[in-house]
Amino acid sequence: MSERERERPTLASLRARAQKDRHREIGNWLARRVARPTAIFGTWLAVRLGLSAHQVTLAALGASLLSALGFGSGSRAGFLAGVLLAHLAFWLDRVDGQVARWRGTAGLDGVYLDYLMHHVASLTLGYGLGFGLAVRTGDARWALAGFAIALGWAVLSLHNDCRYKAFFQRLKRETGTYRVECGGGGRPSPPSPWPRRGRGMLTWPMYKACEPHVVLLALTALAAVAAIAPTPWLTLWRGGVLGMAVLAPALAFGRAARSVARGGVESEFLRWFTLDTPARPDTMKAEPLESAPQERARACPNRKTSATSRSGPNAATPASELSARGSSSATVTSSPTPAPASGSSA
Repeated sequence: MSERERERPTLASLRARAQKDRHREIGNWLARRVARPTAIFGTWLAVRLGLSAHQVTLAALGASLLSALGFGSGSRAGFLAGVLLAHLAFWLDRVDGQVARWRGTAGLDGVYLDYLMHHVASLTLGYGLGFGLAVRTGDARWALAGFAIALGWAVLSLHNDCRYKAFFQRLKRETGTYRVECGGGGRPSPPSPWPRRGRGMLTWPMYKACEPHVVLLALTALAAVAAIAPTPWLTLWRGGVLGMAVLAPALAFGRAARSVARGGVESEFLRWFTLDTPARPDTMKAEPLESAPQERARACPNRKTSATSRSGPNAATPASELSARGSSSATVTSSPTPAPASGSSA
């Protein structure tokens, strides 16, 4: 591809390269049917303006913060502006990934920045919805309701993040060689249907109500009411904030308690990581198994790349070398890490 084609792409070339695999199947309805297909136009503009994926992510963060300020103003105009800006942030959150795939800059740094943006957006939006009612009514208790919403959404979104941080805490401290079973803990898949029996029949719609795209759709409907009927709009706003202030924390802490009680983090770690070789007591170094390459190939036959990570003084294997190997799973060699210095975080 020439430099001109890279900086001035056509929509057809962007659709062929920048879209996610199965982008019409994986993810929520609003992303699949609206945001991703239309984000290609934003990607076209961003590439021609010379914007990086990180810059688009920061623009999405800015739109999210302005949206929270709009809701927090307590005014009807601010509420309407907040909904529009929330849609813009949701849309830009799809543009940044497409820009990264087009420029070939997709990587963990972008994922990290994206997750930070999501957490900040959840906190500020939840609090803004309650604070706006406090400003409008003069009742400070609505600000506490906003805090409860922000806390609940934050814990729900941090559920997976904290689980995976626990994974790597173990890998950094233990010795031996682990084989990563690619996709062992599950791969992205189309949304699951509403269960028709059991507890899931009740909890599924509750968790769904806390998902960002569902919240955004509910706020959009509320904005439509605000445009034509201010009195019912305020009543519905109050009811929604009060209900979510109870629902979100209850679901968040209930999920965390259930995961701990059932050993959910431990069991998922065992699905992802298999101990290939315990460390030898005399050397504290892992001794690789001769059959490891064949076992890795069987573990994940559709995977074409691998990654090897070593904690401690050994450097990680370069990405180019890893891609050239074409192995089907990753081997993680853990070695003891020195104790943190006084005053540093564990």
